[in-house]
Amino acid sequence: MKKLLLGLCILPVIICCSAGEDDKENKTPKVLEPRKAFPQNVDFKNCIKPNHVTQDVLNSDVKSYYTYWRNKYVKPSNGGTPGGGYYVEMTGTGGDGSEITTSEAHGYGMIIFALMAGADPQAKQYYDGMYNMFDKHRSTGNPYCMSWVIHTTESSGHDKGSASDGDLDVAYSLVLADQQWSSDGQMKYLDDAREMIEKGLKKSIVHPASKRVMLGDWDSNQYSTRSSDWMAGHFRAFQQVTQDDYWKASADTVYSLVESLTQNYTSENGLMPDFIVGQMPQPAPENYLDEFKETDEYNWNACRYPWRITTDYAHFNTAKAKAAMHKLNTFIRQQTNGNPAQIKAGYYLSGEPMVAYSDGAFTAPLVASCIVDEDAQEYLNKGWDILKESKGGYYDDTLCLLNMLLISGNWWSPVEL
Repeated sequence: MKKLLLGLCILPVIICCSAGEDDKENKTPKVLEPRKAFPQNVDFKNCIKPNHVTQDVLNSDVKSYYTYWRNKYVKPSNGGTPGGGYYVEMTGTGGDGSEITTSEAHGYGMIIFALMAGADPQAKQYYDGMYNMFDKHRSTGNPYCMSWVIHTTESSGHDKGSASDGDLDVAYSLVLADQQWSSDGQMKYLDDAREMIEKGLKKSIVHPASKRVMLGDWDSNQYSTRSSDWMAGHFRAFQQVTQDDYWKASADTVYSLVESLTQNYTSENGLMPDFIVGQMPQPAPENYLDEFKETDEYNWNACRYPWRITTDYAHFNTAKAKAAMHKLNTFIRQQTNGNPAQIKAGYYLSGEPMVAYSDGAFTAPLVASCIVDEDAQEYLNKGWDILKESKGGYYDDTLCLLNMLLISGNWWSPVEL
């Protein structure tokens, strides 16, 4: 959700040590080196990359953007959290302004640090510090989920219920962390991931009957969902590490929703609304939630939808993901006359722009969707040049970095099906 913050460009002080297991003989910490050190340069099956520059240039662009992002947004604990740690600074839409971060931002940060290990020698230190902040700020609704906000005092007495996107990303990041550093040290990433998936996500986030991602552990409506939470690639990873077909059904449900909404509401463009309601899925009515007016439009939540679906295609070659993204990126290339600089920050489901300005939170995921189509090569090339120079607030900058990691082949899948 969009909030613009002005952060000081300073490197946070390192206050927590890398987790390690004492060696039985000399009692020195065991150093776990990254096993998938950046850059990984994955060439995803049936996908394209920007081809107007070399892979080395793509990697350099990502690393430069990462350094900018980390210095601006990653902050150390003020000491109010036992054990300390780190967080990604933001104020959440729907909060009261007393929060220093949200679980949404926390999940993004944990994914980023797991992928940037090797480029940043302190990535594990940051990751483990963020894990501690998650661990000490659990949801009041389900202790295997995360409080959607952390208060400026960092007191757990201010912790609240969860938000689904943050919970899903935190759990997924643990699967990445296991592949990156293993679970042989003090940190048992894979055990923690399985516990969160089974006792948190399965119990309180993805409804057992509808298999739709609800809004948080406080939500009991099996039909309410956000298109930005349709993380089918995450679900396939969860299936692999738990051997539970619940998650395959959840991934299948994502595409049932996409196909129904496309057929009935957006057959010409493939756009998705921010929020969806009803057994027969339909765009949520305007003002469905107090903090959002345009819940029935492609807006500040749905802008993440192309990124989530494109990731599923890149990692698992999901045919329905390609079909959905082909329709969407064909529309946006036509709507902008082949110029990604003309992507606007919000669209009516008819395809008409809602505003006259652009924002990286919308541009980055739509540019990323082009990796599924060879005929989108020129648009992808132009889009990359826009993303690497895009600088704004927390939301757009973070989405730019995450999508640059995917586009460049440096967001690798933690599992194979």
